Amino acid sequence: MPQLSLYLDDPTMESLRANAAREDKTLSKFVAGVLRDHAENNLWPQGFFDLYGACDDDTFVEPPEIPWEFDAPRKWL
Repeated sequence: MPQLSLYLDDPTMESLRANAAREDKTLSKFVAGVLRDHAENNLWPQGFFDLYGACDDDTFVEPPEIPWEFDAPRKWL
């Protein structure tokens, strides 16, 4: 299993130790969970999904449906 070494200041290390103890986990398992959660939940920039529907422009419309036959394989000459 891969390992990672970190340099932390004392207050950060004590905070991690306290949080790991509160969750009854080893420091290694606690930090691995924090990193995993961060990686899984930060695939998109903060506020990205808040932009959905934010475009208030009448010219910005969904294009018409493209006929399925356009997806058919084509024979090249």
